[in-house]
Amino acid sequence: MTQTTWSELRIRVARLGAALDVVVRSDPEVCGLSGDGFHLSLHHGGQGDCTVGRLSLIDCPNDLVLMEFERWMRGEGHVLEA
Repeated sequence: MTQTTWSELRIRVARLGAALDVVVRSDPEVCGLSGDGFHLSLHHGGQGDCTVGRLSLIDCPNDLVLMEFERWMRGEGHVLEA
């Protein structure tokens, strides 16, 4: 798995927020989003968490957290930009 830069992670989270029509929280150390039935939070230090459906990841690598969150979004029928 290729490590994504912090800037790239924040851009991906912004796109996910747009696809879900929710506001993305972002500052130099943390970015994330949440809504009814889902939560995503990434930390500049490299670890993040998400909760979607029955999946709960805590203190996992940011790339893995995003991958699983995007998998959930696709499963829910959301179309993600390439």
